[in-house]
Amino acid sequence: MKKKKFSFKKIFNNKITIAIAAVVLLVGLFFAVFSLTTFIYNQSCEIEPDTDIAEEVITTSKQEVEETTEKVSVTVLPETTQPETTTKKQTTPVEEDIPGNTAYPSDDASWKLICLNRNRYVGSFVEKSIKLSYVAGSGELMDSRAARAYEKMYSAAAQEGIYLTPCSGYRSYSTQKRLYYEFYYQYINQGYSSEEAHNLTSKRRNPPGSSEHNIGICMDIICASSSANFQNTKAYAWLDSHAHEYGFILRYPEDKVSVTGVKYEPWHWRYVGVENAASIKNSGLCLEEYLGLA
Repeated sequence: MKKKKFSFKKIFNNKITIAIAAVVLLVGLFFAVFSLTTFIYNQSCEIEPDTDIAEEVITTSKQEVEETTEKVSVTVLPETTQPETTTKKQTTPVEEDIPGNTAYPSDDASWKLICLNRNRYVGSFVEKSIKLSYVAGSGELMDSRAARAYEKMYSAAAQEGIYLTPCSGYRSYSTQKRLYYEFYYQYINQGYSSEEAHNLTSKRRNPPGSSEHNIGICMDIICASSSANFQNTKAYAWLDSHAHEYGFILRYPEDKVSVTGVKYEPWHWRYVGVENAASIKNSGLCLEEYLGLA
């Protein structure tokens, strides 16, 4: 086999080859000119900065800052003075027992007619003299003598379908005392004297020992079906007709408010004994009037 000889003549006779070579040559020449131009430009830009101009700019900036600082006036606000809180010192007087001005009778007859109100009250010692017992079927206490009478009255009413639900019977002297002093302290802390505070409080709440609840001789009766407008219930109607038969009277009638000093309380029934209850009901008088204390 004969070897083919390399020939430049064949290469240059090929038009495509010549065109490619020309393009490569032109591209190379372009990059050479671009590189030379860039080098010359960079050399011309390497000039040292003007130090005087730089310092002048820096100095000017400092002066402007200083001038600006001088022009700014800082207003220092005065310290806020908190108003002094004046707290009125509360006076807490000693809760002393209010001495009773009415003797608690030991005999049964006088006990039934004891009269207590804002002007007539017993001392705390009375608690030791009272024999209490629960009204059957309830958690309410009464003087045991009054409790037995109430149970008879309750049973009689129940047989007619009337239920005289006991709501509030005996209230201890200490409880009455606490309730009284709640108002008393309010007046003391308002600047009233002790005497003034007692006078004002007694107009709003009975002093301890002045309530019939404190000796367990009464009962607040609330009908199980209605606690409002008790005077319009069947329970009240039954009591109005039969309570005296068991020794109870309406203690604070509507037409006797000016005498008793207590608002109308149709639920408050007081034990005075059968004979006394009948006499008081027939007389149309309240207890104070009946005893000649009004």
